[in-house]
Amino acid sequence: MNINNNNNQINTSFSGLLKKDLNKMTKDEKMDILVEKASNLLVQRAEREVPDNGKFSRIFVAFDIPDTQNEALISFEHDEIEPKDMRRLSIGVHRANSDRITSKYIVKGTKKELIEYLKKTEFKKEFTDTVNSLSHSVDNYYSSL
Repeated sequence: MNINNNNNQINTSFSGLLKKDLNKMTKDEKMDILVEKASNLLVQRAEREVPDNGKFSRIFVAFDIPDTQNEALISFEHDEIEPKDMRRLSIGVHRANSDRITSKYIVKGTKKELIEYLKKTEFKKEFTDTVNSLSHSVDNYYSSL
């Protein structure tokens, strides 16, 4: 059995951008940058940390969603039904400092298939749309309390 116990979270940020540049950006432009960074980081981590076969500890990359109190994360983990060679991607959103997460399963496949999927432009749009939808759901939940 091949188990990787590395469960470190990686947070993405706007490093390399000046505050004045950020102030000029729309929320969508900020999201585009964060989604690009998060998917690139997850690809790098998956290539390095995810075995082709067997179980492993989930890896994920997280970032604060611009103009909200929420945090998004994208995770890469083994599939519970077919852990030998199938992996899956999920996207989740939660309110900062809370333990309640709203998530969505995105796709299942081999390590290679998921890495290729993460590199596609269509994925980045789906990632952004899903994060925005889940963030809206989280905001609605907390506004009703």
